[in-house]
Amino acid sequence: MRSLTRGYNQVIETTVDAATVWRALVEPASLALWCARDAIVEPRVGGRYSLVSPLFGRREAHIERFEPGVRLQLLFNASPEWPPLPEGALVEDFIIEERNGKRILRVMGSGLPAGQEWTQVLQRLRAGWAVAFARLKSRLHSGQINGYPP
Repeated sequence: MRSLTRGYNQVIETTVDAATVWRALVEPASLALWCARDAIVEPRVGGRYSLVSPLFGRREAHIERFEPGVRLQLLFNASPEWPPLPEGALVEDFIIEERNGKRILRVMGSGLPAGQEWTQVLQRLRAGWAVAFARLKSRLHSGQINGYPP
């Protein structure tokens, strides 16, 4: 029998173009402006996505889907900061959509076990993404991320 899992969803809306939003997700210098102290991104399917963040701690992922300007899906490796993962995988999916002349960026996390030992991890991820996306929106609107070449 498959166990229950939980997830999270965070959204921002911006008038900044999709290419700039995409750079914010995949360029280490841009990630440093809103999310991570250190970042390594190998921008391709099968590439590595590694962050050290005051909001999330150390996170290591494998890039499962890489569709520039549209979608980035990360499959996370087990972290020593997390409880053991009984089955399945932790996934974060970043999706950029165009709607009414604006870009919508969404992060959807899934696969967190429903057990009590995962409650603190889930709360940290939900709170962390709320703070991170507020920072990202501020950096996008101030033009700080626009300064990086595509």
